Amino acid sequence: MHFNFDRAVRLLINENDYVGADPFLMRSHDSAELNCTIPSILEFPNFMRQKSILNTVVCLLASIYLFILLAIVCDDYLIPAMERLCYSLRMPYDVAGATFLAAATSAPELFVSIVGTFVTKGDIGIGTIVGSSVFNVLGIGSVCGILTGVSLKLDWWPITRDTLWYFISIGGLFVVLRDSVVEVHEASFLLSGYFVYLIGLLFDRRIQSLFRTVDTDLDMMTTNPLEREDAPLKTFKQTVCETPEEGSNYIMKIWWAIKYPAVLVLAVTTPSARSIFFLSLLMSVVWICITSYFVAWFLTVVGYNMGVPDSIMGLTVLAAGTSVPEIVASYIVCRKGYGLMALCNAIGSNTFDIFICLGMPWLISILISSKNVVINSAGLTITTGMLLVTAFVLYASFLCTKFVLGKFVGWVSFIAYIIFLAIAIFLEIKMLRKVCDIESDEYAFLS
Repeated sequence: MHFNFDRAVRLLINENDYVGADPFLMRSHDSAELNCTIPSILEFPNFMRQKSILNTVVCLLASIYLFILLAIVCDDYLIPAMERLCYSLRMPYDVAGATFLAAATSAPELFVSIVGTFVTKGDIGIGTIVGSSVFNVLGIGSVCGILTGVSLKLDWWPITRDTLWYFISIGGLFVVLRDSVVEVHEASFLLSGYFVYLIGLLFDRRIQSLFRTVDTDLDMMTTNPLEREDAPLKTFKQTVCETPEEGSNYIMKIWWAIKYPAVLVLAVTTPSARSIFFLSLLMSVVWICITSYFVAWFLTVVGYNMGVPDSIMGLTVLAAGTSVPEIVASYIVCRKGYGLMALCNAIGSNTFDIFICLGMPWLISILISSKNVVINSAGLTITTGMLLVTAFVLYASFLCTKFVLGKFVGWVSFIAYIIFLAIAIFLEIKMLRKVCDIESDEYAFLS
């Protein structure tokens, strides 16, 4: 459901050879059968496929409420569980952000990748990685730099380390896909790359000591989250029985009433971070996957009813929707002063996407079917270039500010993201094709 640069470039080069290809979906179709683009709404259950104002309004409101639910999951469960994990393992903020938080917030991408490999049999990877990765890096940089209202001096080492590993993962992806075929040893290479990355993080402090004097207590959580007085972790009873404070205005009371159903459902299904925090972390990931899927589905319905091309929806609203966990989690931890955790989450999520979200499904598919995975990657140079440029822009902005996360980094990231959207939408307009009307008799068989 994200923009696919590879197919887009092939269409620009020779439109006649790929008349039936859709560069913006995770699947393609036979040009002998169709002369239009299949809407991505067909990737979802056979429900709300008929255009109506009611469906549009319901899905839009449902999406907004799911954004609220995601914010509650991250604020009340995911981040507190991460704090307890950091304290229990004596783990630095940056390592936690690059590993556990990155893996947790990238769960939707892993879910979509597995479905694309084993269910829809589509061309996964390039489009999805570009759409989500660009938004992760530049979107998180924009939100944390502009909207949080904080200016944080960050340590240069973690950002440099994770950016370097991100470059390595992009290079590994290029090597694997250079012949458009993924073999078992190449998929194993990608998957093993992440374990090497984890080993590097495990010995990160020792590696740092080779280049500089390391303060072992730097960016370590020294206060037990269970004992802190400010922003204490809530129990189940405190969460469920919490009511608006006395003297609250009507707006606060209405807001409490709106979000309370989500608070209640999460409290019943997800243990408090005060109890079994690892189970709280696991259930947070489950809720993130479920919610992200429904957000993507409902926003696709909204775009379909409004006549917005799938490519533009994928580049803008859907890319943002599937990356909401990363954005929300990074915003929350950045507001708490954990700037390194936020940025390492942004970059580490993309490394996780390439090494795990692509490598693992490919390897399992090859081992089960005994067949190599064929990928359409003729435009891999542009694809890789976009990933490299976005990471370079973020890192260069930190160099200019001497690694201060503030409005300058935020605005540079925002402007770079606008430029990326302009280029991608231009490519989409050049290849805009009629969308199959699945409600007509001619294409009714599609649904």
